[in-house]
Amino acid sequence: MRISDGLNWVRKLIWTAAVPLILAPAPLWSQATPVAVKKADISAFAAFTRVTPDWDAPSNKGFTFGVDVMKPVRWFLKPSLEFRGTIAHGPTVNEDTYGGGVKVEHPIWRLHPYADFLISAGTITFNHPHIDARGHLYKSDNSIVYTYGGGVDYDLTPRWAAKFDYQGEHWNLGSSQTLTPRALTIGVVYRIPF
Repeated sequence: MRISDGLNWVRKLIWTAAVPLILAPAPLWSQATPVAVKKADISAFAAFTRVTPDWDAPSNKGFTFGVDVMKPVRWFLKPSLEFRGTIAHGPTVNEDTYGGGVKVEHPIWRLHPYADFLISAGTITFNHPHIDARGHLYKSDNSIVYTYGGGVDYDLTPRWAAKFDYQGEHWNLGSSQTLTPRALTIGVVYRIPF
């Protein structure tokens, strides 16, 4: 076989493939583009919370509320921003935290297990103030609170889910005094439709 015969054969093959492509209708690109792209998923939650305050009291009762903002991505773990507040009052101390952080979840059928890490502003108020080492009445204190934990949301309907959540907290009240409260939360989640 001569080289010129081989080149003619390649030319014929290219033209055979090119002619149907040239004569085919142009693709309708406007139909390939989605009409609307979802910018974010937003869900709100409210729950009953039982806090072990780590300060002479067996437990405080209160509530937790918050919002999750998740940008839809196609990853194994779905990241979101979470903003959360917890108000838990008890016989000895009242603890309130407000803050936010990151959350990652991995949906499995109707279950949405997740882990989170939050940084909050925390205030502890003593229901029975005492005199501190400086001779001042010690009524309350505040701290940056580092919260870590996780839980699971269980879909009840496309919009509503049950929430089961556990969080550990780390408070630093200064002069090497730290608290490590724990919070158990049971509540509901509402996914806001857009």
